[in-house]
Amino acid sequence: MKKIINLLIIATLIVSCSEEFLDRQPEDALSTGAFYNNPSEIKAGLMACYSPYQNIYSRSEVPQYLEIISDDAKDVLWQSNDYLFKKNTGNSRPNFWRDHYKVIVNSNNIIDIIDNYTPLNTAEENEIKAYKAEAKFLRGLAYFNLVRLYGDVPKVVERLDDPNLAIGIGRTSANEIYTSVIIPDLEAAIADCLKKGDSKLQGEEARATKGAAMTILGKVYLTMKNHAKAEEVLKRLIVNKEAGDYALLNDFTDIHKMDNKFNEESIFEINYNATLGQPNFLFKWMTNENGYLYGIASGGGPVIMFNLLEDFVEDNDWIDQPDWTRYTATLDSGLLEGGSPELQPWPKKFTPETSTLAQYNITGTDYNYMVTRYADALLMYGEALFGNNKASEALPYFNMVRERAGLKGLTVDQLDIDQILHERRLELAFEGHRFFDLVRTDKAVEKISWALMTVVGYDARIFTTEPIEEYQLLLPIPVGEIQKDASLNQNPGY
Repeated sequence: MKKIINLLIIATLIVSCSEEFLDRQPEDALSTGAFYNNPSEIKAGLMACYSPYQNIYSRSEVPQYLEIISDDAKDVLWQSNDYLFKKNTGNSRPNFWRDHYKVIVNSNNIIDIIDNYTPLNTAEENEIKAYKAEAKFLRGLAYFNLVRLYGDVPKVVERLDDPNLAIGIGRTSANEIYTSVIIPDLEAAIADCLKKGDSKLQGEEARATKGAAMTILGKVYLTMKNHAKAEEVLKRLIVNKEAGDYALLNDFTDIHKMDNKFNEESIFEINYNATLGQPNFLFKWMTNENGYLYGIASGGGPVIMFNLLEDFVEDNDWIDQPDWTRYTATLDSGLLEGGSPELQPWPKKFTPETSTLAQYNITGTDYNYMVTRYADALLMYGEALFGNNKASEALPYFNMVRERAGLKGLTVDQLDIDQILHERRLELAFEGHRFFDLVRTDKAVEKISWALMTVVGYDARIFTTEPIEEYQLLLPIPVGEIQKDASLNQNPGY
């Protein structure tokens, strides 16, 4: 933690939060002093809260890890400790820990700065109130990720000008982090963040909004198995439209396009801009053989599991003619004549036309990473209603998503938790949801173990014959953090 706090003092603020909002290289670190004399300077300081998310959601960080540990994908060699759930203390992903705490520490400081700033008028008061709400959203999201990745983590919610004050805090229970930090932070963000479509967000659409806070809070309540509260908050988003107007796009292929950022379906996305040195390389999620075919350096995966391909192919109860739009926009079958194997499927959602890939090999793309979108919210609302014994009321929200994919609607008799997970799996594949969905519904050990131990299609290399152990669902606490702070005990099993 000492290292984490120190990073705040020395870091230069580098972030791209939307096409105009903070799409520039700021000159100052987030620090005390005369720099924060007005709302514009506070707004510049807020960049330090957004900035680490570009690292967190970059190609080889949290997104890749979450896919490889789900039943959707594998690493290219099929035998990493992450993929096989044989992690040890050397697989603790300290960069995950460091980057999330950088968000938290920077958010704590900008909140303190705002609390000690006296606005000159009502307009300034409302402006900085929104900035504070955004900082709380970003802190709440960071803690939400941390507790799902590591379990109990240190609770740091106040400004600490002396880094030594962080030593000895120890780990706070995940439940307390939820109830005393994540939920209050997201509730504050709902109260004071701007709505989607607000004129103040024009050119600054990457800023956190009321809708983002409502959606993440709904996900928090589902994770805590509080379906009543999840239903309540998601109803405000979807039925009451309290956060602005969201809608499913008609064409699934338009959701993630580089030239269609912050569209009607987008709720919260991380912005990338290659021209400003903030590129996205998620298009390199493929095997080396695929990469050679398209003229790019790839490797590392994730590579798609064939059981996911089968799920797509078998869900073919079409409304009319077969419509494979969602399938082809989500993945490429990776056909390689003479390859080993001949099919090496790869995720396609964040990929330009394959004929153009070579030109992005060095520079990267401007593709954003969508943390959550309206289809995610609709499916969660349906799940919350189902969990509250309202299956008939839940059905339309699942069917809205299915019908966009060209599929007939479900009936009440078809609706159960496995079907709900199936709907989320196909709609949201490679967007970072599957693993957490399996964990929060207590299906992770069952589903992932089956995928690891079962031959499906070309997935014929089996490296484990025993179900995964539940303790492996959490990462170990980084050893370097424990060495700096003896109050941080290791997770059980490690």
